[in-house]
Amino acid sequence: MFTSRQRVILRQIVSPPYVYRWAGLLTTIGLVVGVTVVVLSDVGAPAVVAAGTSPAVSSGPAGVPARTAEDAPARGIPGQARPAITSSRLSVTSTTTDRPTVALTFDDGPSSYTPEVLDILAENQARATFCMIGEQAVAEPAMVQRVVAAGHRLCDHTFTHDATVGANDPSLISTQLGRSHRSLATVVNPPVDVDYFRAPEGKWSLQLDQVAAQTGMRPLGWSVDTLDWTQPGVAAIVASVQRSVHPGAVILFHDGGGPREQTVAAIREIIPWLHDQGYEFTFPT
Repeated sequence: MFTSRQRVILRQIVSPPYVYRWAGLLTTIGLVVGVTVVVLSDVGAPAVVAAGTSPAVSSGPAGVPARTAEDAPARGIPGQARPAITSSRLSVTSTTTDRPTVALTFDDGPSSYTPEVLDILAENQARATFCMIGEQAVAEPAMVQRVVAAGHRLCDHTFTHDATVGANDPSLISTQLGRSHRSLATVVNPPVDVDYFRAPEGKWSLQLDQVAAQTGMRPLGWSVDTLDWTQPGVAAIVASVQRSVHPGAVILFHDGGGPREQTVAAIREIIPWLHDQGYEFTFPT
């Protein structure tokens, strides 16, 4: 089959040290091919935050359901701030004073926690904007009156905290916002101005932005998300503000929508701290 010369060459190839060299070369080629296949197969693969029905966060504070993969993208995951939500028509806060300013905002009230928030604001001579849910305002007119009487401003947060409102036809959006705006403005006597509208969960759409402006309300977003609604702990809420606050910031808190003891405790620390840093409290413009 092989000539004498070919047999000699073959014996040399399969004998040391040549066989080791051939084995090393083949091993190197195999590794390069394997790594190349793995890298190419991973290119373009979508990143998955959470999948399936198991919770994205396995457990939460006592009495609070764990976040799920389904709602994590919309609401954010505890410990991971959502992107700052600013609608296209939002300019942040007043900068007409000599000192840096911040705007404090409270969502999802009025609730049983609102009086404590008002007390802390009064103690620190701080102003805030309350983004109220219409049906809760109608049920608690005295609380709305107290907010207005203390010199704070109102923000429409829809009648039922409907996060899907922005996906509707503009005519329906106009009807929905008109209802929530009227319920909030006329729940006190005399009726008051409702200066702002904030989309539930920050779910803005171009139509929602435009209708809010046409209704006479300035679309209101935020630039510092404290994630207090996830109940991450008082220290975490305080740290989120101290880490992210900046002149002109709109800071998002919640005085309703769930247990808010942590928020109340946190603002007892945050508001004096902001004052010590030289900030004045103002309204969004």
